Amino acid sequence: MSRSIPAALLVLFLLLAGCSRSYYDRGLAASEKGDYDQALALLYKAVQEKPDDHRAWRELGMAWYRTDSLGKAEEAFAASNRISPNALSNFYLGLIFERTGEIDKAIRVYGAAANLQGDGRTRKLIRDRLGVLIDGQLAADARRAVRGEDTLSVRSLPNNSIAVINFNGTYLPRDIQPMALGLAEFVAMDLSKISSLKVLERIKINVILDELKLGESSYADSRLAPRMGKLLGSRNIVLGAVTGVGESGFRIDGLLVNTVDGDIRGAQSREGDLNRFFDVEKKFVFALLDTLGIEISKTERDAIEEVPTESFLAFMAFSKGLSYERRGMYDDAMNSFRDAGNQDHGFIQASSLMKKMETTSSYGKEMKGDPSSRAKSFEQEVAPSIRPEGEGTDTGRIQAANLVNGNFIMNDELYWDYGSYPVAPPGGGPIWNGYGIIIIRGHLDAK
Repeated sequence: MSRSIPAALLVLFLLLAGCSRSYYDRGLAASEKGDYDQALALLYKAVQEKPDDHRAWRELGMAWYRTDSLGKAEEAFAASNRISPNALSNFYLGLIFERTGEIDKAIRVYGAAANLQGDGRTRKLIRDRLGVLIDGQLAADARRAVRGEDTLSVRSLPNNSIAVINFNGTYLPRDIQPMALGLAEFVAMDLSKISSLKVLERIKINVILDELKLGESSYADSRLAPRMGKLLGSRNIVLGAVTGVGESGFRIDGLLVNTVDGDIRGAQSREGDLNRFFDVEKKFVFALLDTLGIEISKTERDAIEEVPTESFLAFMAFSKGLSYERRGMYDDAMNSFRDAGNQDHGFIQASSLMKKMETTSSYGKEMKGDPSSRAKSFEQEVAPSIRPEGEGTDTGRIQAANLVNGNFIMNDELYWDYGSYPVAPPGGGPIWNGYGIIIIRGHLDAK
């Protein structure tokens, strides 16, 4: 009898220990088993018991997401994020917004997830996805501009905005015509190295050209520049044509046109040998800057003078990749950019676009499926590797987010980092909108 007492106490102790498991732990276990009804019931009790437990809110969001209750999942993830910004909640908010077609919101919260995730492969995967979504939004913006052309005004266009229209290459031999596209691309890249200039995105330019149904021979027509500048939202337009000179030479002839009054501010012509094609491109860029009256720093000049590749074969493969991309042939573009990288392993722009085309092609194939399956493959690739919060997180950025989410300040820039605006505190009260310094006095290591 005496021996049975300790055994009974042990059984009782184990039973009590099992009952003492938190609602969160039990809800998490049920969710992992796929018993979402049980998981939801337990996790609701968990958030009622501890309303400030961001993990419980996040797991509640996961359970709702697994049952395709996207509205409730969004509310739970947002609650988790307000308590403690975390990469996983932002990531799943991005999946939700993709599935509901709210791409602007998806872009913002994916950005937050990437910033909270730190460096590494997972962050790169999210950023690659962001690039594709942003390109899609830019294209949509360009199409809306064409549809609402009559409502657009040129008076408010920024003085420092500039767009490089695709150069006309129809005067070149057919086998090297794509180089005109490559030269325009690098002129835009070099201009973007000037901090005082706002260079318009190439994808918007391509969409506008397609929407206006302009053939390549029209790209250098100065009469169209004011209209294109208005649609693009750019005060300055660079037009260009590339022609062959002799057996191994070429030249770029270009114009800088003011969108507001159609004034042609400068005609540029630069000529050189195909084997030193970037010499011509660099001289053309510096001539444009002189016409604009922009003084550049030594650092900016050095950046422009950097030569991406000295291989004409690599440059032509790169240019052909751009041509394939223009036509939506992303697999062919990816192969061309890969070929460019193989021709010159130091040609980082080619390698970068090769990876972008791989992501774009994959995303395009996803878009042919239903919304839930489109997000599923991305979720399976990224979600398991998202780092748990608290490992290597930048304390300063979290503190800044807490100031926003705690209703001390409202700063739109922090929305891009953390994916949530502050809400008014209970009973009302002002939310300050702006910039300033907050001084917190005391010992950071105080108990």
